[in-house]
Amino acid sequence: MTDTANDNWHLTRTTTDRGFGHLPPIPSEYGGEIRAYESSAASGPHIWVRATAPANMNDPTGPTVEAPMHLTADNARRLAEQLLALVDGHYQND
Repeated sequence: MTDTANDNWHLTRTTTDRGFGHLPPIPSEYGGEIRAYESSAASGPHIWVRATAPANMNDPTGPTVEAPMHLTADNARRLAEQLLALVDGHYQND
């Protein structure tokens, strides 16, 4: 679900009936998606990151597998920093 008319479609927050923020899924190039949303952990702010992918990468429309990760706010920031570092320092960048 990408909205080419809106460059910030991926930051369009929705809120559940319990008040937790969800962001739209980001599609993968091989099928599947990744999404991030707020957790209800009582011990402090946490973020769920949930990735789905084809069980067989040669069959992107076949059965999928899922990997949910429950991150503290600090670890969610570390993941964001790692992603930015990899993108910014990618060997194919000019």
